[in-house]
Amino acid sequence: MPADRETPPSPVPHSPARGGCASQARVSEPEKALRIVLLDFRDIRHPEAGGAEEYMHEIFRRLVAWGHRVTFITAAGYRGAVREETIDGIRFLRVANQPTINFLAPRAALKLARREPVDVFVEDICKIPFLMPALTRTPVLPVVLHLFGDTIFKELNPLVATYVWAFEHLIPPLYRNIPFVALSDSTARDLERRGVRATRMDVIPPGLNLERYPFRHAAERPGPPLLLYLGRLKRYKEIDIPLRAFAKIRRDIPDAQLALVGKGDDAARLEALARSLGVGEAVSFPGFVSEAEKVEWLRRAWLLLYPSPKEGWGISTMEASACGLPVLASDSPGLRDAVRDGTSGYLVPHHDVEAWAARMRELLTDPAHRARLSEQGRAWAERFDWDNEARKMLAALRGLVTGDG
Repeated sequence: MPADRETPPSPVPHSPARGGCASQARVSEPEKALRIVLLDFRDIRHPEAGGAEEYMHEIFRRLVAWGHRVTFITAAGYRGAVREETIDGIRFLRVANQPTINFLAPRAALKLARREPVDVFVEDICKIPFLMPALTRTPVLPVVLHLFGDTIFKELNPLVATYVWAFEHLIPPLYRNIPFVALSDSTARDLERRGVRATRMDVIPPGLNLERYPFRHAAERPGPPLLLYLGRLKRYKEIDIPLRAFAKIRRDIPDAQLALVGKGDDAARLEALARSLGVGEAVSFPGFVSEAEKVEWLRRAWLLLYPSPKEGWGISTMEASACGLPVLASDSPGLRDAVRDGTSGYLVPHHDVEAWAARMRELLTDPAHRARLSEQGRAWAERFDWDNEARKMLAALRGLVTGDG
């Protein structure tokens, strides 16, 4: 999901039909409130916040609403960052900038634990691990959205990429014989392949606030045909693959348009590539958009394109499905979990430009097919609920603290 938000999420919805209200959850929980300290590289206020940050915020603000205490230790390395504030009941402590956060956040967490009781530390491992199991006897729950692996070398210079790669290789020996939470089955399998031996592996996917994403049937989408990418414009996403496919289908569908919505340091290269392919006038780069504008793009487009060699999940694909927008995504880890092949859209071999072009052409020229995917996609999205996923996270935390996990 792109980092395109202006305000933090709204308060926990009180909708009995979507998993019950916060007050009901509070009554059903045991009396003892958990004291949780969460370590993360970014928070929901960060200008580059995306799906990973939304996931942690949505889960843990619900735990606060249910009577638990959450302190969120993160980086302050952006303009306007406040060293300490409360958002949706979560206390935020910003203690370092981005390059030093994986060293200074553990120190701040341990210092905090000397001043006040802490029942459990939570690490969001979406960048570099904080190595808390090696530093404390307090229970630690790693929440792994996804690991970069070799794809990090496509994004960063070799020195920094090697640093990230090396830290990821510390996870199996230092996080041995403790419970883990993985965002998806793909992430869980990746951890097992890397040699992680967890006492328990809970898979807790993201939810959706469906009221934010009103459905619009594929048959009601205005022309001309609009294809949409929504996310960070980063080299490792390999957005050039569907861009090259788009150039091929323009020969048959000359009024087709492509919007690459989001920001990132690969934008200039992609603009130059579009011009070199002869489709510069058909490809737009709207850049940063607000949440409301993002939803309007999802409700205007005919297809969402989501290329990536690896994701933890791909929340944008779920938001698209909620809005009735069929999805074409790479057949890659994480996206295989978020996109139901043949139901909410299609999974395409990541590097196969011809396969991307064939699916684009097929769906843009077959309104009945798009309509079927539109309806099925909304039904798929309705299965995901933040309250339910937060309850799973709370159960994992309780099991760890009580020794039952």
